[in-house]
Amino acid sequence: MKNYIIILILLVVSNAFYSQKDSSINEKNVKTALETQFYPRLNSGVFEPNIKARFIFSDHHVLRSNLMFNYANSKREILESNGNGVGSVENVSQNLLMSLGYEYVFNVHKLRPYLGVELLLGVGKDEVYGSRTDSIIFVSDFNYSSKVASNNIGIGVFSGFDFVIYDGLYIGTEFGFQFLSTKFSRGEFKQMDASSTTAPEIVTAIPENKNSVFGSSGIGVIRVGWFF
Repeated sequence: MKNYIIILILLVVSNAFYSQKDSSINEKNVKTALETQFYPRLNSGVFEPNIKARFIFSDHHVLRSNLMFNYANSKREILESNGNGVGSVENVSQNLLMSLGYEYVFNVHKLRPYLGVELLLGVGKDEVYGSRTDSIIFVSDFNYSSKVASNNIGIGVFSGFDFVIYDGLYIGTEFGFQFLSTKFSRGEFKQMDASSTTAPEIVTAIPENKNSVFGSSGIGVIRVGWFF
């Protein structure tokens, strides 16, 4: 609910400024814009850099490319019962999502609302490393790991606005809907038991998996960029 209130306040303030006279962005021969965006989730522990390039062909037609990278890492200890041994389980997730899209801009003054569509493509991987544990209890001579790669394809529709603050510097927000299909490729699960004399290392396959998601995107995002 707070995110919707923030967006509403931005729209009202922007509309008030737009009532003043202003000139077209492209009167300054603007051809490109670079921006970043973020969500106010300072305590999430997730690193999500985002870089977007926008290529302006005319006052109303814009081609854009977006690059989103997500990296998450978590690690927990597993202690030996009635002893001093320490094991650990570490989870690592990395995802890179790229998009190519088109925007139609409705006006070219300080307040620049737009509608658009985009194609989404991505790759990623999920890894787990167990050291001196079977993931539940401490086992001094047992380690394991799993690796699964993934790829994404999807499409999105969106709406947003830019508000030019000063000499090309702008802020804005955006929201829309996305359909994203993710394929998890066949992976591997490896067990390493140093105490085994017959099979110290066993590798088994992790089956392929697919899922699809349709939902909203961009709710609460804050965008900051520069026309040049």
